[in-house]
Amino acid sequence: MARSTTTTSKSKAAALGVETRVCVLYGPEQWLKSRHLDDLRKALDAAHGETETFSFEGKMANLADVLDELRSYALMQHHKIVVVDQADEYLKKDGFRQAMERYAGAPVDHGTLVFRSDTWNKGKLDKLIAKVGAVVKCEPLKPVQAKGWVVKRCRAEHGCAIEPGAAGLLVDRLGPELMTLDSELAKLALMVEKGQAIERGLIEQVVGKSSDEKAWEVQEAVLSGLSSRSAGPVVEKVRELLDLAGHAEVLVMYFVADLVRKLNTAALMKGAGVPEGEIARAMKLWGPRQQLFMGVLRRLDPKALAAAFDDVLEADRRAKSGFGNLTRNLECFCVRLADNVK
Repeated sequence: MARSTTTTSKSKAAALGVETRVCVLYGPEQWLKSRHLDDLRKALDAAHGETETFSFEGKMANLADVLDELRSYALMQHHKIVVVDQADEYLKKDGFRQAMERYAGAPVDHGTLVFRSDTWNKGKLDKLIAKVGAVVKCEPLKPVQAKGWVVKRCRAEHGCAIEPGAAGLLVDRLGPELMTLDSELAKLALMVEKGQAIERGLIEQVVGKSSDEKAWEVQEAVLSGLSSRSAGPVVEKVRELLDLAGHAEVLVMYFVADLVRKLNTAALMKGAGVPEGEIARAMKLWGPRQQLFMGVLRRLDPKALAAAFDDVLEADRRAKSGFGNLTRNLECFCVRLADNVK
């Protein structure tokens, strides 16, 4: 039997094929685990005819049930796949790991055992599996990798193109989790005419904003009001966010508190002689956002900022404890903060 080396994979195809007898698919990226299993099944189908898959939940499965399924012959199928989910929990049971080490040393030829799990404890079993299969780590892609994946996946699987800018915005809003991205791509592909590409405008209209973008929408509004050096625009912006944009009061208060925390941290860094460019990188601010943030920071007294941070936390605490109205508390805080702008 040919040997397949242990493989760590993010997006490339793993060393899984017709001669794989035992393999491990582990890590937080669910789509990759599903894809690797599908590819393995297709390879076995091509070699042996239709295969049948049997699944066991690791927390509940007995050792005998899994081994009996692997060793028994199916009447109609020439090959079978036996999947053990939550494999880390399965192998924690008394004697199970040792039994699986013995099995991996002499697996059956008519079945393939797949351990699937979010986590995996390495040990002697890995070396034995490497001789008859592979250990595949399925890690999340970095955002830049996920954007490239979206472009390729959209054309290959969903039959349409997606503009690079649209792919980038999709990842920015949903994150790099591939199953979520693939599900959203399937919906978007149905919304464009045949031969047309998915554009950034469509993403902006139909894909929900991430919590980071929602936070910045609130924080940008408050910063814009503060930059005018008047309490009126700040209160007006807060009212607009609550009444027109439909933001929850508690979220607006949280985002304002987070903005004050960032300003306070930036003021401390500036006081320690850290350049503004480095401060902006630490705050993850670029371009117009950096200019707006730094413009307000220059006009706020560091001592007033420290007091403002304590103030907004107290306003939040009082509102959650039933003292006063949250919206009123937020408006009053914004007025006091605006009064400290030089």
